[in-house]
Order: sequence, then structure tokens, then C-alpha cells
Amino acid sequence: MDMLTDIFGVQVQYESWNKQGALPMYIAGSYDFTAAILNGYRCIVLSPTEELVTLPALKKQIKRIQEIENVPVVIKLPTVSSYRRKKLIEGGIPFITGKQAFLPFMGTFLTQENEEALEVTKFMFSTQQLVLMYLYNKSKKIYVSDATKKLPFTAMTMSRAVRQLEATGLFYTTKDGVNKVIESDYSGKELYEKVKKYMMSPVRKIGYLNKADITTDMVLAGDSVLAEATMLNPSRVTTYAVYIKLFAKEKLGNELIDPDEQVRVELWEYDPKQFSEDDMADRLSVALSFEENEDERVEEAIEELLEGVWTE
Repeated sequence: MDMLTDIFGVQVQYESWNKQGALPMYIAGSYDFTAAILNGYRCIVLSPTEELVTLPALKKQIKRIQEIENVPVVIKLPTVSSYRRKKLIEGGIPFITGKQAFLPFMGTFLTQENEEALEVTKFMFSTQQLVLMYLYNKSKKIYVSDATKKLPFTAMTMSRAVRQLEATGLFYTTKDGVNKVIESDYSGKELYEKVKKYMMSPVRKIGYLNKADITTDMVLAGDSVLAEATMLNPSRVTTYAVYIKLFAKEKLGNELIDPDEQVRVELWEYDPKQFSEDDMADRLSVALSFEENEDERVEEAIEELLEGVWTE
């Protein structure tokens, strides 16, 4: 808590607080307790010893503590996501981190001038896959443990992906027992429209391949999916997608010489089979692969393609 003085100029005095015995064990064992006087205001500071509980549960715990001593209760956290910060402020729950201090009993919300908040312009492709999993799940929440099992990430990569989601303000994490859960107040088409600005085309390279060299790692992609799923007329050249790590890109040619003997191949940054159905790349990723498209017919076909995602 020295940062309150060093960074924000708040005068702090510490005192011991030894009334945990009057609290239920699930509260007493979840925090380190300290009494403090901040610029003359006495409060109790809680430092969680495990992941912070949900907001409704936290409010109930604070109420129990204030039944013992009716003073403000301040939550001390190492960091706070933008969504949790918003909810704590809306709930009037005081908190401090290494860079921020919300102390409504003092009428204060302080932010370190050189704070470097996590700003997201584009997702990592691991984050993009996590979003796709969330959207296809058609639920308001997914368990991080389930996502870790189903997606080809390390635990560290998954943690970074979750932090990116939280930084957009469109997602937040909660706890279900010991399980971490990703949730959003949005779903379906509304969520996709809000989150797609952070997503990118999965296509890294495009080339042509002899039909005899098609592999089982490939699925239909591009306008071939549009032709299968919408009223768009099929192209003479079939398009496939394959994960770039599963294909020797030197096999691709740059020229289309014979459309009867060749196929078009997109090398993707993640496995197009991850969410594929019926040997076709997933619809959302296919839509994202047309980010440079200016053909109105294709735009209409993409809208038709995505309507199938939201209505199924």
C-alpha cells in the first residue's frame, strides 16, 4: 500500500485487524486483513489469497465484515481488468491496485499518469480461436478448462488469450467453484458485430496445387464454401484451406495454368478443421477470409452464410 503515498500522495497509517475469528471460515480464509487509516479515514483492507469471488458474493462478504466493524472495506488487487474495474466502480466497492485507487468514501478515483493499460487493436490468432469457440458454443459462458482441452494452446497462451478478451470490455471472467469461466453480456450476431473489428483473416498465403496433391488436412474454403452454402455461383477453380504448419508451402505454384487440373489453396494461421463441418472450413473464419473483398455479390453471400450461423 506504500504506492498510495508514493504515487498518489495519500497518507497511510497501518493497524492490525484481529477480528477474523468472528467471520465464517470461507471469508476469513480467503483474505489477508489489514486495518488502515487513509487521509484520516479508517478502513479495512482485504488482500485476496485466492481468486476474487463474483461481485454479488463479494458484496455479501463485505456486508458480513461491516457487521463486525462498520467502516469502508477496500479490496487490494495486483491488477484489475477493465470489465471488473467497471463493475466494482458501478457497485461502489473501493479497490486499489498498483496503478489505480477507487476510494469513494474519500471521493477519489486515482490513476497513475504513466499507466500502460492493455490496449487491443487486433487479436492474437489464439485469441481469435477462443472467440470462435465461444460463438459456436452458443452459450453465455465457456469454461477455460474445457477450452484448454479443445484448443491447441499451452496454459500460458490460453491465459494471454483470456486477458486479451477481457481487455476489449466485451468479455469477463468469473468463477464456478474452482473453475474459471469466460462470459459476455452479448451473444450471437450482436457479439460478433462488436468483436469482429479485433479479428483478422486467417489466410497467410494463397497458391495453386495439382488436384492429385490434395491432402486429408484440407477442407473447402473461400468462395467454394459460399457456393455450397449460398446462392453464389461456383468458381471454376475449387478453393481449399490447410493449416500452414501441416503443409509444405513450397509445393504451391503462383500461377493458375489449368483450372481442370489445379485447385486454389489458402494457407491458414490456424487449423481450418478446428471448427469445420461437412469438410468445409467454419463459416465465421470463411467470412473473415474475405476482409479485402469489394464484390457486392460476395458480400451478399457472406451475409447469407452468417445468417446460417445465428439461426441454427
